[in-house]
Amino acid sequence: MIFSKTTEYAFRIMSFMAVEETKLHTANEIFDGLNIPYRYLRKLMGILSKSSLVNSVQGKHGGYKIAKKLSNISLIDIIRVIGDDKIDSPCFFGFINCAFTKKCKMHDKWNNIHKDIREILDKTTLDELKKSGPPNFKAKNISVLTKTN
Repeated sequence: MIFSKTTEYAFRIMSFMAVEETKLHTANEIFDGLNIPYRYLRKLMGILSKSSLVNSVQGKHGGYKIAKKLSNISLIDIIRVIGDDKIDSPCFFGFINCAFTKKCKMHDKWNNIHKDIREILDKTTLDELKKSGPPNFKAKNISVLTKTN
């Protein structure tokens, strides 16, 4: 399954913040750590701040902090906050309800896969990701591409 770029960035942001969950993270620090386009990052931080996942602290010494226990934030929670509704579509072709009068060849296959993916996303928490060790957030292929261009 391929997530939207917005969802991928949200996963990165939340995972980055989870490494030091009690710390107040500035937008600049997150930007430096993740190399997400700054305007996009600020927009996402606004969305995450309006949710119950992240608290925003205003002022000179402000920033962002995870609002819940990491064990209470699943990957599907992040997807829903971002508004990526593709995960809720039971149809392989992305229709809200199956548009076909007869089941297509992918219907049953997709339902099984879709159910498994949703279950994994629902049961995988930020706490589990944190316990697996700190990831290397800056993808190596991004720096290589940047250097050659």
